[in-house]
Amino acid sequence: MRIESFLESLSTRTWSAETLRAYRQDLTRFETFLKEKGLPVNEVKPATISEFMNYMAENKGRTASTTLAPSTVARRLSVISAYYEWVRDDSGATIRNPVERIKRPKVRNEKPRAAPDDVLATLVDGITDLRDRAVVLLFLYSGLRLSELRQLDKTTITLTSQQMPDGSSQYLGIGEVLGKGNKKRSFLVGPKAMLAVATYIAQQRMKDDEPALFLSSRKKRLSGRAIQQIVDKWCDRLGVAHLHVHQFRHSFATRNVNAGMSAAVLQELMGHASLTTTQRYFHMKPERLSREYFAAMEFTREFSPV
Repeated sequence: MRIESFLESLSTRTWSAETLRAYRQDLTRFETFLKEKGLPVNEVKPATISEFMNYMAENKGRTASTTLAPSTVARRLSVISAYYEWVRDDSGATIRNPVERIKRPKVRNEKPRAAPDDVLATLVDGITDLRDRAVVLLFLYSGLRLSELRQLDKTTITLTSQQMPDGSSQYLGIGEVLGKGNKKRSFLVGPKAMLAVATYIAQQRMKDDEPALFLSSRKKRLSGRAIQQIVDKWCDRLGVAHLHVHQFRHSFATRNVNAGMSAAVLQELMGHASLTTTQRYFHMKPERLSREYFAAMEFTREFSPV
């Protein structure tokens, strides 16, 4: 398969490095399957794709689930289909797309799954390593994606003082990263995370010239997999359910929604291109519904004769 040539054709558009990495992994899985069957890419039939779907279910990797999520299967089939469309265009339509007639699994648009509050509390209180604590708190108080957090340098976040409505001052971090579609976006970091980052830099990173904010034991920028392994390690040590790092981002959004943040502000902080994506988080806790309902009732009682 001409995987790299295909990815190179995509890289000229607004595809992020993280998306290209995922495409590479999906196509490499498919290539491995074809090699095991001794089948060239131009002889793949719809029946072969059906066999690959079964192969994916049997070789699902480290996931704890007994089956692959429909969204994962649908994504992999979409990637393979895109590859064959590219090959067909490049070959003058002599190769047909074998995915065209395959029925894709239905993907439900489920609401995002935030991390349980008790698990977050255990992690925040229990992580003793300065680097690892800074990683988790940054996720939780910035809403950064995994691909965004790992690209941070020591100089990315600037500490600034903001005046609050009550006249007091609050310290926040402000930074800029490349988000989805290689578009620059700004983000904010809360005081608790800023303190964790400042402590980590002051005690462990003042004497080196490496630009990356988070380094491995080999003094290399942490990979996405290494960051997930950090979270897995502390979940094991502290005896809590394993979390995917993306759940921290969901928690950031959910906590802000329940604190009363508007959709427009949350959209900006999350770096969502569409407000529709942001609105998935607006499933309020009963406590907020009750609080705002009774506040409205008090207002009505004071200003209405009924």
